[in-house]
Parts: sequence; structure tokens; C-alpha cells
Amino acid sequence: MIATSLDRWFASHARVLPWRNQPEPYFVWLSEIMLQQTQVTAVLPYFKKFIEKFPRVELLAQASLDEVYSLWAGLGYYSRARNLHKGAQAIEARMKRGLGFPETREEWLEIPGVGEYTAGAVCSIALNQREAIVDGNVVRVLSRIFAIDKTDSKKTEIWDEARKIVAVKKVEPRAVNQALMELGALVCKPKNPKCDECPVSKMCLGKDQPERYPTPKAKKVWKHLHEEKWVLTYSNRVFLVQNKKSKWREGLWDFPAPNSLPIEKAKLLREEISRYVVTNHKIERKHFVLALNSETAKRIASQGHWFGDNELPGVPAPVRKFLAKLR
Repeated sequence: MIATSLDRWFASHARVLPWRNQPEPYFVWLSEIMLQQTQVTAVLPYFKKFIEKFPRVELLAQASLDEVYSLWAGLGYYSRARNLHKGAQAIEARMKRGLGFPETREEWLEIPGVGEYTAGAVCSIALNQREAIVDGNVVRVLSRIFAIDKTDSKKTEIWDEARKIVAVKKVEPRAVNQALMELGALVCKPKNPKCDECPVSKMCLGKDQPERYPTPKAKKVWKHLHEEKWVLTYSNRVFLVQNKKSKWREGLWDFPAPNSLPIEKAKLLREEISRYVVTNHKIERKHFVLALNSETAKRIASQGHWFGDNELPGVPAPVRKFLAKLR
């Protein structure tokens, strides 16, 4: 049976991960938010930083969003950081009412940023409830096992199969769900899957054509953006402005756009172009590095903030990288 085979395989092949060592709701929820569209290896150092700074959810709830952004910088998809902060505040509000952490899938779905997958993950991994989870790895694994090439937008057929597997009484929900994800990450890979190492290969209907399942996604359409930024410097400090709500990179600090500030005198130190990729955006950013005098620096101070090397708030990774290069 698929469930028991996965259970036995996971017992001897599971990676050692901090949220598995301590599968309490806070740690599992934090890790699952971080792991959305991000690989485990990238998440590990960020998870460590967060639990050292915020070992309890109340501390995360009481922190400023800037503090959260600062720790999150470089992990990308910053809406997750905002939802994490809002979610922590919602959980803290429950705790003040004497309710504690959510204990059911329905209660978790009321927390900002938590969808069907995250609710199932916390309930099964932390609380060992028989709730299914379906992420990209699970979609691939189950699509191949049951030869499902297409499904509807809600992946109904995949969810149905996941629920059947987790319902098997002989296995623990936390073990079989993590086994499905681990199998997709380590063995049942998108390309060149290691079918000879798979514990369910004998039951896999799609093993002879693994790359057929699921149906390949449409080729990514890239959006090309060209940006220009002023990198304003004064007395070993750099001037940053905070992006407004509803704007891309909402709440993050960035270099100002040219001519957005009343600057009459400045010394152009250099111009430099940086190129980088964010999700489906290919971005080319031209930086004008300018040195300001004290009078101009003081005049614009109220429209942003001057930061020293060790004072940087939450900034996008490209800003942090350019500043490191500038230094």
C-alpha cells in the first residue's frame, strides 16, 4: 500500500530539519510560510534568524514590520513577510482571548496568509491530524503515481488522492504527508527522477513516462522592467525612501527615483547598471551614485531617512547587494 511504503521510507530518509525536531504549531507555521515557492536550503538560515529573534509568536506579533522586513530581506516574495506579521498578530489576539493557537483546519484558515495547504500542513505536522496537504512536490508525486496528466484549477483529483492516503489508519498523518513532500524534493524530481530509489515505484502508473506528469506548465512569460535610481550618499550614509502601500515592494526601503527630491547640487560619482530576476520580472536598474553636501542632505531628510552601514532596515536583496558593492 502506498501510505505504508511512504511511512517506512520516510523513517529512514527524512532530512533533519529544525521544524521537524520541534514540530510545534509556531515553528511549523513559520517554516511553511517561508517555504512557499522557496527551497529548504534557502529557508534554513532565515528560519534560524527568526526563531532566535522571535522564539515566541507574541514577540513576532509585537515587533515592527520594519524589523520583520529586515530579517526577511533576501528571501523574496515580501507579501509573505507582511502576512506572517499579520498572522502573528491574529494568533496573539486569540491568545489574549484565552483561545491559544488555532487547533483545527477551519481555525487556521482564519489566520491571514494561511490557505488550504498551510492549514493542512500545520494540522498534520504539528497536531498530527488527518488533514491532507498538496504543494508542488505532492502534485508531481501523485500525478505520476496515479497517471493524472490534467486536473482542474483547484487540483481536486490530487487533493482527493492525498486525502485517501492520509486517511490510512496504519500511518501517522505527519509522517505520510512529509514523506510525500520529501519524495518530491529528493527522488521524484521534475527532471530525471530517481525511479529506482522510489519506495512506491511498483505502484506508480506514470513511471515509464514520468516527465509527462503533470502536464508541463506553459513557458514563463517574462516582464522586462527598466528602472533608474538615485543612490544618494552623505557622510558615509545612504538615503532611502519607503515604498507606499499598494505599490510593488510595499513597505520596503529603496533608493529614490531621479528627480523625486528637491536636489539642486550633487556630485555624480558614477553610473552603474545592475540586472536581476524577481519571479517573472527581468529587471535592469541604472544607479546614479551622487554625493550630497550637508545643506541638501538636511533639506531632504524628512522625505526619507539617512542610514549607516549597520542600520539598514528591510530592503530588497538587490538594494542590499548594491550597497555592499558600493562600500
